[in-house]
Amino acid sequence: MAESAEPLSGFFARHKTAFNDIEQLQQAAVALHKSNVCVWCVLRFLGFELGSVYQQQTDIAAKLKLSNTNDSPCVACLGILNYDLADQVVSKYREQQFDATDVVIGIELPKSVVVRHRSMQLYCSSNKIPVLSDMVDIKDAIKYMISQQLSRQCDIHVVGESGMRIDLVFIHSESSSECQFLVKQDISRNRRNANGDSRTTIVNELAACSDEKFLASFTSPPPAISTAAWLETIAFKRASLFVGGRYLKLERNVSQTPFIIDGRRVTEFSVSEIIGEPLKLLTRCDSYNLVGSGREDADVRMLGDGRPFYLECINPRTTQLEQQQIHDIEHNLKQTNSPVQVRQLQLIKPEDTKVIKEGEENKTKHYCALVWFANQLSEEKLEEINKMGQKEIVLQQKTPIRVLHRRAPLTRPKKILSLKVVHIRGRFYKASIESEAGTYIKEFVHGDLGRTVPSLAQMANETADIFELDVEKVSLDFPPS
Repeated sequence: MAESAEPLSGFFARHKTAFNDIEQLQQAAVALHKSNVCVWCVLRFLGFELGSVYQQQTDIAAKLKLSNTNDSPCVACLGILNYDLADQVVSKYREQQFDATDVVIGIELPKSVVVRHRSMQLYCSSNKIPVLSDMVDIKDAIKYMISQQLSRQCDIHVVGESGMRIDLVFIHSESSSECQFLVKQDISRNRRNANGDSRTTIVNELAACSDEKFLASFTSPPPAISTAAWLETIAFKRASLFVGGRYLKLERNVSQTPFIIDGRRVTEFSVSEIIGEPLKLLTRCDSYNLVGSGREDADVRMLGDGRPFYLECINPRTTQLEQQQIHDIEHNLKQTNSPVQVRQLQLIKPEDTKVIKEGEENKTKHYCALVWFANQLSEEKLEEINKMGQKEIVLQQKTPIRVLHRRAPLTRPKKILSLKVVHIRGRFYKASIESEAGTYIKEFVHGDLGRTVPSLAQMANETADIFELDVEKVSLDFPPS
């Protein structure tokens, strides 16, 4: 027998409610409906569990003898449960083309909903309509409504935890002031720590408010409304996708991230864009963020086996990737002779990114610098410098003048772990330097007007400057093998 033709007694027997008597159930349903409560909310207040019954409102309304004369929006849910919400969400989701298999739904309702729920509870109590303590919440009803459509049309399942999230925000200006009596109550009791009209404040004050005090400030049932709440925001948020590797910068005048001053680009290329744009196309993410294990200046090359980095793809539509697709990006950069190359490019887990930050204090770096001295060094002076360089040299390094605009003016102790200077010709020398992370090598060479002590210039007792600098090695085990 089709459910629409099923007698109410049979239907009633198959569905759990707050009632033991069919006639009482019908009377309660009619009373609620006459108070401008929609069929969805009638079912909620009668204690029906979420299920197929909520998808057959026309048949249920007929069984419960509910008229279709309610023209104004529902006073309990503000009309939220009575328009094509699920269709809107499904349509927007399809436009975005995420490849997720499950989602979490987050819902923000107008604050007046909790006040109106209390009002409805009091109305039910005064009309001897039993209300279950575990009655279906409006948010759960919304999630059920959407989950049925997402499952049917997109093969997406709504779950409790997922890397994919749909956030819905509803607003209703007509009832926005209905919580003010609770806010004033909170302020009068906690003048020094008033929380304003936060949802937590309203819920707490509502719980502390007696029925008598509530009814002195608000009607029961809730007052009718002329406009329904509307969906202000549908936001789709996906957990970030992380890609790790090591990059080489084979040319100078390439910054790690876009270098822009006063709206104008200083460098034509950046490492993050050269690596990030192909990954953005592949993952269809909103944006990306490159995090390196330190950074070299734009005029410094990164050679050797590269600098460890990871790139965060923010809100990616596509996450089900094959390693070959990632490898193709690495291969294409090589084939096009890009100034930035990548090695060991791979998908990594979010927890793997900790290595970059945790290794910041422990890693060491190897540099090769082309150094100029005002006068050619004697063999004795060169030998003296190299002998000093065989031992650890502790620097007192003030924040360099060139970065004072963005870093605090502090003195930081830094270590040169090894130093070897070799004469090339004339007044030019090659300096091989190993240092701990965070050491400013350019300033170590020329002294930064005495702000780095000792400096190579001071050790040589000559004016010195650095013409070219390359990073040859960053000692950090990343990415994971």
